[in-house]
Amino acid sequence: MPSWWKRSHILVLAGLVVFHLILISIQVPLGSETKYFERAVFFVFSPVQKGVVSAFRGVQSVWTNYFDLRRVREDNQRLKQELFFLNQEKRFLEDRLLLFRSEAEVRDNLAAFRSSLIAARVIGADAGNYYRSLIVNKGSLDGVKPDMAVCDRLGNLVGRTISPVSLNEAMVQLITDQESSVSVISATDRIVGIMSGKQGTFCVLKYILSSMRGGQEGEDLITTGFDKIYPAGIRVGQILSIRPTPSVFKEIVVKPYFSFSTLDAVAILPRVSGGAE
Repeated sequence: MPSWWKRSHILVLAGLVVFHLILISIQVPLGSETKYFERAVFFVFSPVQKGVVSAFRGVQSVWTNYFDLRRVREDNQRLKQELFFLNQEKRFLEDRLLLFRSEAEVRDNLAAFRSSLIAARVIGADAGNYYRSLIVNKGSLDGVKPDMAVCDRLGNLVGRTISPVSLNEAMVQLITDQESSVSVISATDRIVGIMSGKQGTFCVLKYILSSMRGGQEGEDLITTGFDKIYPAGIRVGQILSIRPTPSVFKEIVVKPYFSFSTLDAVAILPRVSGGAE
């Protein structure tokens, strides 16, 4: 057997012995301390573990914050809608006390409206005449039909829905449209007339005889319900001026209560089935 073969066997044997001693040494505990091998593994992988844990906690925090933010937004929308309907009910309750003898009667009449109000958002206006009509984002799929009264967020009369009504949109004829007509009554002197639109943001109260006594500037006007479109007791506007004319009727100018500058959300009311309620 050649000498170099023997020397190679001796070297391999010596290497195995040294490797074995190293394995034994790294398994020997240092009293209560950790083993050398464990310390080496911990030193190498500890930063990786910290990075993974930090990344996981970051993702978990973002996910939690996302759902918390969605929950807050949903609660905010729900509270806004509740406030919207509460304002409507408050306004109807106050105004209908002028037409009904007891609050119990008012609440009974409001019951039909509370479950039927349709909240909508204004998404457009008549390009040719800003004071004639507007478009809302609710249609027949939401229960909207022609001739349903429309009020602003404070319960003031805005107008009525008109044909055609699409699946997801509806057109609203404003009370400032010269072709509109609303049966109204003055809150103090109880003068009944028909209110139509006038040029611009104002309206006129028609068919009030010049010989008729009563009526004064600053007097409130509310709906009568006689037209079978607008429920009785909705605030419409305030008498701005009263002037005599050569004809048999007075010229009475009315300023509507709703404001074009804040007209973003509206409430659509159910249709009146009978006369004055």
